[in-house]
Amino acid sequence: MINFLFKRRLQKIRNQEGGITPQDLAAARKVLFALFCRYGDAIISLSVISDFIKKYPDKQYFLVTSHQMYPYARRLLGEEVTIRSFNRRRNPIKLWKIIALLKKEKIDVGFNPWGSGEDSQFIITYADKFSFYKGFQGISNLYDRVRDYLGVEKKDRVLLDWDLDRVRRIVICPFSTALAKSLVNGDLEKLRQQVREKFPDAEITWAVPPAAAQELKGREKMFVFGKTRSASAAFLNLLEGADLVISVDAGPMHLADKLGLRTIGIFGPTTPQGVLDRATRVVAVRDETLAGFFCGVKCRDPRCIHRLFQGDVLERRVKDYSAPPGEVWERQECRLT
Repeated sequence: MINFLFKRRLQKIRNQEGGITPQDLAAARKVLFALFCRYGDAIISLSVISDFIKKYPDKQYFLVTSHQMYPYARRLLGEEVTIRSFNRRRNPIKLWKIIALLKKEKIDVGFNPWGSGEDSQFIITYADKFSFYKGFQGISNLYDRVRDYLGVEKKDRVLLDWDLDRVRRIVICPFSTALAKSLVNGDLEKLRQQVREKFPDAEITWAVPPAAAQELKGREKMFVFGKTRSASAAFLNLLEGADLVISVDAGPMHLADKLGLRTIGIFGPTTPQGVLDRATRVVAVRDETLAGFFCGVKCRDPRCIHRLFQGDVLERRVKDYSAPPGEVWERQECRLT
């Protein structure tokens, strides 16, 4: 029923979609964002939305997102933004209430950063002017794609350095939804050994998806991700109590960075230059032979990550986050074969 509603409205009103000019933004009193996308893309979008709000502080803001993203949105955007969430599969009544609110508020402009689904497009059609996000392709910086879409100026590149002293609580996030970016085939145990050796007295919590929980059973503490508001609130509390976060290229890495936490990012096929924000606390580790390459091979056995663990992964830091000249998108073969 709800999918039918999405399709019907989008077919009816899609031809009204178009670009939003600086003049439109200057005149707008109310701005709507719809945020239904992958975990990492959502945190990236929230970060740039925060910059957008700082650029236009005189407006009233509305955000519609999933239950899973609600706690993160509230934490990163503050209390002044009106935030609503719904699960289109379980609570259509909540959606009707959100639609009634948007109609009542008479929104001026609407955006759906990183949203590719009909749900995000559907929501922003309740603004007088709306522009669908189209920046999915390419190898440019992920934050900059949203900045270009929202008309937010790009920041200078700044690596906010820090040291590894006084580390008492560590959160480790070793998995991404992409297998090529995750720790597999012995890398988990190597990381555990290195972390335990470097921080023998630290409390370690592994944050993992349900499918991996059994594999890590019995290793220190464990947090299992969920797609509910309460699960996200619990993970937010866990992160905010950490002295150090170690994560592969995934949503938790972006969230930890935006919370101002000391973070080590483990990179395989993706580049820190393309993934991390221009100002970041994430210290990236990546195989040196991949400098300048963004690998598009969807491998199931990421040898680029395996090579990191041939030495001390916590010390193999990428020194330069500026985009190298001639960056290459490799699709057909692994550079390390």
